[in-house]
Amino acid sequence: MGTGAGMIVSVRGEPRFLPALVVHSVHARPRLSAVPGSPLSMAWVAGKVVPVARLGDTGPHLVVCLSAGEVVGLWGVEVLDTGFFEKGEGGVEHSGRTVAPLDVTAEIEKALETSA
Repeated sequence: MGTGAGMIVSVRGEPRFLPALVVHSVHARPRLSAVPGSPLSMAWVAGKVVPVARLGDTGPHLVVCLSAGEVVGLWGVEVLDTGFFEKGEGGVEHSGRTVAPLDVTAEIEKALETSA
């Protein structure tokens, strides 16, 4: 089936695969600022203001991704591993188990719903 380049992240304690094509950058957790009237936060990342969706309450990293052509930060995640992973049925293989892909768009929608 080949390999997939990307990273394994922990979201709410569950490992998920993020393909390298959607990952823009990874940062130590920055200071977040609330956006009045919105469930999103914002952060100053590499000289730019980035909207941030909270996927969990804890996590040492901010992963900046592309979703539907827009740059968005995912907060509350932890990067567990990076590299090339064998593709399998329903995801990639990591540490003897199949890790499903992270649906960034669905996670952002979930963050918007739960924060509203």
